[in-house]
Amino acid sequence: MGQHKSIYAISSTAMFESVSYYIFAGVLVMYMIDVLHFSDPFSTYIFGVAYGSTYILQLIGGYVCDKYLGNRKAVIFGITFILIAQLIFTYDASLFNITANVHEHSALLFTYPEIIFLLGVCAMSVGVSFFKVNIASFINLFYKEDSKLMDSAFSIFYLFINIGGLMAPLIINSVVGVHHPELYQYGFLIAAISMFLGLLVFVLSRKRFFVLDNGEPVGVKPISKTQISERKSDEDSGKKLSKIEIDGFKVVFLILISTLVFQVFFQQIFTTLILLAESHVNNVIPFINQSVSPSFYLSLGPLFVILLSPIYIKLFNSYENKDKHVSSITKIGIGLLLLGVSFFVLFIAMNHTGANIKINMAWIVLFIFILENAELLIMPVTLSAITKLAPEKFTSSMIGVYYVTFSIASVIAGLCASAFPNQNPTMLFNIIPIANLSTYFLFFAILGIVIGGIWLLFKNKIVKLAHKPV
Repeated sequence: MGQHKSIYAISSTAMFESVSYYIFAGVLVMYMIDVLHFSDPFSTYIFGVAYGSTYILQLIGGYVCDKYLGNRKAVIFGITFILIAQLIFTYDASLFNITANVHEHSALLFTYPEIIFLLGVCAMSVGVSFFKVNIASFINLFYKEDSKLMDSAFSIFYLFINIGGLMAPLIINSVVGVHHPELYQYGFLIAAISMFLGLLVFVLSRKRFFVLDNGEPVGVKPISKTQISERKSDEDSGKKLSKIEIDGFKVVFLILISTLVFQVFFQQIFTTLILLAESHVNNVIPFINQSVSPSFYLSLGPLFVILLSPIYIKLFNSYENKDKHVSSITKIGIGLLLLGVSFFVLFIAMNHTGANIKINMAWIVLFIFILENAELLIMPVTLSAITKLAPEKFTSSMIGVYYVTFSIASVIAGLCASAFPNQNPTMLFNIIPIANLSTYFLFFAILGIVIGGIWLLFKNKIVKLAHKPV
């Protein structure tokens, strides 16, 4: 049995949002520095607030969707606010002449362009918080009767998001470039156009694709007002959860822990990997002798996801067709093991390199390749598993909690990155001595392999606790 026709419309909408959002995220810091003349620390602070708030606010976005709006209205609400935010940024960037003679920012008084900019940041946070959580939970509504295909559905969804993630930096490099204040408005305008296209895809897909096979529309009403909820008695739909639902929440909690672990490891590519590439890697592509910047490695992640996703989708679909279901719990365990293996690659590279010798860039490429395999076995799978296990009336809210773990992981990842021993020995969390780079990567390697091993050791008990195929 093939995928539901809705998945490609939903994924295409998410792809356009991904292009829009990652253009915004990719230029935000440099825009604040080049155009608004914020200091480097203040710019990174605003970026952290904007990035973190989109995930924190998803708890509200998920709750409002489940309780009042329904997925369709919530997604359109989110898209609209993102589109408004990008148009605000476009207008704000067009005022670059006003700020051309401003050489510093006052911490007490905001100028007109700065006020407009901050309004855009607020609109973006609200829009993303409604969009991301509710577009993901929307998928679940089409696969309630066939959960075996849900992992593949989320893999397709994740593939489209990464296509957007790959397109965004290409657009930034070709349109905005570096340190061109007059060009930022065109980058934001393209981001607005991308979001408008996403709105068109979603709206035009409503009647044709967002229906079940029997013609019933999906996502129109909030979960709290669906026929399923109405059929329940007051006692069933009331305040107490059943034992099966409580056990499901326990499994969801374990899955959230695995997501947290992955994000702590994965977010090292934005900090420690860049620092490593700057000082300890020979950043020259073999055979063509072309030098690349450390940020080049960040583009490899989405590229590997795009190349590997069809392979994983076909592989797991073939297992399902042969009635050999591979549980989400097993996939997560293998992913956690690969997470440790990827950092073990860096340990080997640094452990066999002299103090003044730079490692070949092939080690970094291999590290990212293994890391992206882990990502494909964890990220879309954990999202799929949560939608399977969470009680229906809490689906969007639980996905909101899922995204909140990203914020928590960012804090922990930052603490880990602060212990990166670029020149001198450090202490991780003030208790673990880190003598050198190889020790730093060995810590992550051992931690990932141990956690993955424990997860696989208890995978059957976790599956049993779920009380349903997962």
